[in-house]
Amino acid sequence: MIFRFAPFEIDTGQVELRRDGARVAVEPQVFALLRLLVENRERLVTKDEIIETVWGGRIVSESALSSRIKFARQALDDDGAAQRWIRTVHGQGFRFVGEATEEGAPPPVRSSAPDRLAEVMARPMVAVFPFEQENPDPRDTYFVDGLAEDLMAELASWRWFPILSRNAAFDPARRALPIAERAAAVGARYAIGGRIHRAGGQARLSIELLDAAGGEQLWSARFESDLEGLAGMQAEIARQVFQRIAPELDSAERRRILRKAPADLTAWDLTMKALWVLNRPSQDDFAGALEQLEHATELDPASPLSWALISLIRYEAALKGWVGGNLGGVEHHFQNMLFAARKAIEIDPNGWMGHSLAGAGELWGEASHARARYHADQAIDLNPSAGLAHHFSGCIYGFGGDPEAAFATQSQAFRVDPNYLHADVIEADLGLWRYLMDDCEGARLHLDRALAENPKNLRARQRLVAVLGRTGDSAGAREALDRLEALGGPLTGGYVKASYPFQQREHLELFTEGLRRGGVRLD
Repeated sequence: MIFRFAPFEIDTGQVELRRDGARVAVEPQVFALLRLLVENRERLVTKDEIIETVWGGRIVSESALSSRIKFARQALDDDGAAQRWIRTVHGQGFRFVGEATEEGAPPPVRSSAPDRLAEVMARPMVAVFPFEQENPDPRDTYFVDGLAEDLMAELASWRWFPILSRNAAFDPARRALPIAERAAAVGARYAIGGRIHRAGGQARLSIELLDAAGGEQLWSARFESDLEGLAGMQAEIARQVFQRIAPELDSAERRRILRKAPADLTAWDLTMKALWVLNRPSQDDFAGALEQLEHATELDPASPLSWALISLIRYEAALKGWVGGNLGGVEHHFQNMLFAARKAIEIDPNGWMGHSLAGAGELWGEASHARARYHADQAIDLNPSAGLAHHFSGCIYGFGGDPEAAFATQSQAFRVDPNYLHADVIEADLGLWRYLMDDCEGARLHLDRALAENPKNLRARQRLVAVLGRTGDSAGAREALDRLEALGGPLTGGYVKASYPFQQREHLELFTEGLRRGGVRLD
């Protein structure tokens, strides 16, 4: 269906707002709001209807609704004073008041489940095969088969690739075949296998990842101990192997995608290309990644990973806004972060990344500590090996009033992912939680680590000013504040209130007290 009014068009099939034929960039929530108003232009649309359609009935703040109306008006060159297109009926709702025509008919309603399944299964499949025993011993079988099953569970929680079922992977009819042939027989692109060798009381476990199409070994590792020791490490070995294999699979997929013509790129291909940008040490090309992800959602609106990565980009944009002091833009980014995370959850309720990002969005976008805590717990339950889940969960604990739990949870991020991309951010958070626990010496240790990792981490420098101010080191606090100001780091009362959502008033007062003693004027 296409709705036309003056120079504008709303194309529901292409999910586009156009002006004089040119696409106008609007966020998904804003488009959904415009569509709702235009489709029901003959009547008033209540606030409850808007919340039900745009937010799926979830509880949202009045400011969230107001911001979406504001952005919708801006897209149409309208405003609250003129109300040329969107009129406010105070206390009741809104109405589209322009003259609009429509053409086309909505497509027949059909289930998207078969298409979704086909899209998922079109991604490269990963198969974990039972490990071989060079010196077969029935006592080893429980361990080697159990390790393969643990690894399957780790990969399944990742939810980026389809994982071959246990029954197919353990089919005894194919067990004698080489691993690459077994993978080809079941249509798996990547294969994980291994072998255990016993020599007396010692055991050596070898594991490898293969690109089955070409027989290329992508990664391998060895673990040596007595068998009892290896058996006791079963879950830990599976976790370590997953952490090492995940980036290798990403890398292999990127190489495969780079060989494809642009016209042949699927939604999955575009999503993986965007993921490559997000995983780079230099994260200054988010606009290009966002464009690829938006294209991916056009090709496949039911791709939870694409929506989750859009949410992650919005989070990164919000962080940049904090650094630049653009607090109005920050609220906008967090609202869009939360929208994209909710889309990911709607499509895949068991996706850990969507829940993790929704938790952060609820914390900073809506200041809803209870909903944030729910999503953070869901994320860790679904994937205990995700560093991002521990990162955000710790933030939610800390700002929710439990710095001890925050410290313990965020410290786990380094255990599950020793190469976590935002290590300096976590160290800065650990410093804040130590500060709230009345441990300024411990706080200083973590903040120094954060700044050693990234001297431009402004959040670490803000907290360092508070620590030095609280301990009475006036000269050190002045120097830290000078460095912060030289980097352009904002530090006002409004900034602290917006970006440090403490639920406990005493924690906010403790933090601002340290800042004031450090020479910060928060008025």
